Amino acid sequence: MSQTQAFDYRADDRQVWEEDLDSFVPKRVYDTHIHLFKKSEIAPAALAEVHFEDADFNRLKAWTSTIMPGREAHFLVLGTPSKGSNTKAHNDMMFNEVRADPLSRMNRLTTPACTPEDIERDFRRGFVGLKVYRIYATSGNAKDCRIHEFLTEPQMEVANQLGMWVTLHLSREMGCGDEENLKDLENYTKKYPRIKWILAHSARSFIWKPIRLAIDRLRAMPNIYYDLSAVCEVRAFTTLFQQEDHRRIFYGSDGIDSTGYHGYYVPFGHAWQQVKTDKLTMHPLTTNRRPILCIYEQLLAMKHAAEYAGYTKDQIEDIFWRNAVKALKVDWK
Repeated sequence: MSQTQAFDYRADDRQVWEEDLDSFVPKRVYDTHIHLFKKSEIAPAALAEVHFEDADFNRLKAWTSTIMPGREAHFLVLGTPSKGSNTKAHNDMMFNEVRADPLSRMNRLTTPACTPEDIERDFRRGFVGLKVYRIYATSGNAKDCRIHEFLTEPQMEVANQLGMWVTLHLSREMGCGDEENLKDLENYTKKYPRIKWILAHSARSFIWKPIRLAIDRLRAMPNIYYDLSAVCEVRAFTTLFQQEDHRRIFYGSDGIDSTGYHGYYVPFGHAWQQVKTDKLTMHPLTTNRRPILCIYEQLLAMKHAAEYAGYTKDQIEDIFWRNAVKALKVDWK
């Protein structure tokens, strides 16, 4: 697959876009969760675990223009967490790719090994925030780690001094609904009042329960925002849309690899699983329609939740671009 060929776009995808989504998605889109990637920055010993394809900035734009034809899009580009990453090389690549678009912004890939000086240097050259991730937890336990294990207090201190953003993918089984995560967020939002937190994947609510458990406490915290990326669960979106200030909600896609496949993030009770339907034997018992792109499943869930919440056209525009543009101080006129 070439850099300009975004991914496999099929007739069923186009039909869903034209029938169900074209009238929902505004003409402007600001994607606050999207990734650049370059395999050459990964240590050779770790390459076997890499599941991302190379994606430069032109590929991000080509992908977005394919899934959302006729839209103008800009991005908050996030560092891509992967074992074996050369963090400096990755952030340098991001800087060189994104600086050509004055309306896009960047959150640097940040591991516990990154020093406050590293962070401040990248802030001075244009990065607005940090992208941290649980696979870098100092405990080695990516499944059950606490926030401070992959975002250190010295890093929070410099981010607070500089007024930076942090895109945070919560760990632990219940994500935002976990008591330790909630207590940590309550502590950090008070201790570091100038950090702005973007809780990725609707505060990691791929099922309905985490956000239902957490929403009352999250709503009371300052400087909490949410990106909607990769979640396909309409019940999670319905809780968020009905019970949170819509001005704290940002559109994100987690493109390209995490939502550019045909399939779905499927809830199973209190569990969830990424299901790629091209790897399954599909039996067309009642229809000849085929599975659609995961990003379209996400957009359909957003559409239905917006209807349940009674959102106006202006509120939908806010979520797709105005909220992020205002919060990130992007001069998009």
